[in-house]
Amino acid sequence: MATSAAATVWRPTLPVNPVRATAAGKVAALLVLACVAAHIPVLLTHLPHFPGTSLLMLALSCACLFCVGHLWTKPTIRDWSTTGALAAGMLVFHAMMMVSMTNTLTGAANTAPPGHRHRSAPHTMDAAPTPSGTLELLFYGASALALIQAFLAVVIVLPTMLRSRSQRTAV
Repeated sequence: MATSAAATVWRPTLPVNPVRATAAGKVAALLVLACVAAHIPVLLTHLPHFPGTSLLMLALSCACLFCVGHLWTKPTIRDWSTTGALAAGMLVFHAMMMVSMTNTLTGAANTAPPGHRHRSAPHTMDAAPTPSGTLELLFYGASALALIQAFLAVVIVLPTMLRSRSQRTAV
């Protein structure tokens, strides 16, 4: 049985990664820079009291900066997907902090389901300055910017995904 060498060699093919929405990419890059800039004073304020959270904030900010150049020049579907995933992760993290700040500041009882209640731990939030004024504005402003980034990413990536799925089923 004779087969050609070209027929037996398997080569991986990368999925198509087209450039999409270059003007929106510039807007998204500016949103990322604004988010990172909003986190700098918050990071510096919380570093002495919460070094772990501050280092996590720094790591996420650096991860966001990786996409700025790509979004500014040639935003591909992968860049938009990464930006959307990081923005969504930031929103989840912000939502968790909003809940914890609300419970700490108002003295609300433990609202966790019965299986998730743990023994009472000392509250470390009392040592940090309460979010008010500029820090609170930066917190909610960065949340709004991340929401806009996630929305832009979904609006740009979803039609491409649906289009490629319909092309695959047509074949």
